[in-house]
Formats: sequence, C-alpha cells, structure tokens
Amino acid sequence: MTLDKKIEVLAIMHVAHEDAGSFGDILQSHGITIKNIFAQNADFSSLDPLKPDLLLVMGGPMGVYEDDIHSFLKPEIEFVQRRLVADLPTLGICLGSQIMAKALGANVYKGKSGQEIGWGSLDITQNASNNPLRYLEGTNVLHWHGDTFDLPNGANLLASTDKYKNQAFSFGKNALALQFHPEVTQERLEAWYEEDPKGVMDSGKTVDELRADAETFGGDLIAKNKKFFEQWLKGVAPQII
Repeated sequence: MTLDKKIEVLAIMHVAHEDAGSFGDILQSHGITIKNIFAQNADFSSLDPLKPDLLLVMGGPMGVYEDDIHSFLKPEIEFVQRRLVADLPTLGICLGSQIMAKALGANVYKGKSGQEIGWGSLDITQNASNNPLRYLEGTNVLHWHGDTFDLPNGANLLASTDKYKNQAFSFGKNALALQFHPEVTQERLEAWYEEDPKGVMDSGKTVDELRADAETFGGDLIAKNKKFFEQWLKGVAPQII
C-alpha cells in the first residue's frame, strides 16, 4: 500500500447517507482519501471538472427533472457534461447515472414500471464482456430508484433488469454510469432505512426483511464490487491503483 499519493478523487454527494460506501474503503486501502462535496452547497463555477483524477457522482432522492426545485442541478449537470466531453474517469451511481445521462442529452423521467427497491441480480449484456462490470454478473445488488433514463447516443448498454432495461452504460473510454448501488454495505444501509422510510415501504418489505437480505447478499457484493472497482480503475485511472 502506497500512502500520501497526490491523487484527487472528488465525490459529489446529495444526501449524507448515500456516500461512496465500499468504494471509499477500497480507495482508502490504496492510500487515497475521497474529497466529498455536497451539490447543494457547491459553487460549481469555481470548480475545475478536469482536475480530479476520478469523479464520483453519488445518489440522492431528487429527480434530475426537478431543477426548478433544486437549483444546484443545472450547474452540476453542466459540470459533469464538461468532464464527460473531456472523457475523464467518471463513475455515476443511481442519481449520478441519471445526471450523466442528462449531461449526454438523454431524457430522464419517472419510470413507468414503478419503484425498483431491494436486492436483485443483473443481466449483463454482451457489451460488458470486456468491461469489469462482468464481475457483478450473477451478483445480487441493491436497487433503490423510481426514475430511469433513455440510453444516451453513443453510449453502450452494459446491464439490465426485468423491470428497467437501462441499468448501466459506458461512454467513451473512461465514463461509467450505474443505476443500481454496488457500493452499499450492511452497516451503512441502516441509515438508508431510517432516512428513507418511503423507500422501505415501496420495497414491499419490512426493515427486518431488508436487513436479512443485506446479510444474505452484502458480503458477496462487497467482494465482487472490489474486483469490479479495482479492475475498472486499472483501466481508466491506473495511477490510483
């Protein structure tokens, strides 16, 4: 492990409980500390989207189309757009993936199939055969969303579920958007149950049942997510690994 690397990893957060999770743990094991900013408090005009070695755009309960309510969304989307145009290492999770889709000109909207909340596996597409996302094939990941997006022009679809086709896409050589949550851990999910009781209700399960699912699937997800994330980093930002 090499400590004190002069590497900048920036995470844009929208709510405190949807943090980088096990991504942060993996980066810490490589001597990297994430710099977290909250979109609501960020002055995106003063930030350089080209500077970080890696940008993480995390999840949140707001809709990308609610920019009339959430004034930070438009400058955040423009910030992400500038980074994607430059084809720099960018990973979006849930809301982050929707922000990436919007930044690339795709529509983001409430899903017609309703809420997708709970643990379930992914159908990995042939496009992902050479993508590290293949390490998550057959793994139960956490879904916690009701919005979805159209696949942006020029993007490659990497994963689907029966409920929502567009679960993951890559764009260019260095950008990856994931609608689902590979970063969650059993311990950190306790804050999700408390902060989003509506999400728990929409899952059709009780908190105890969601806890049991996390105990069943969480350990395997952490192990598979480590393989996925480290292999992806080796491809897009080898200076980190």
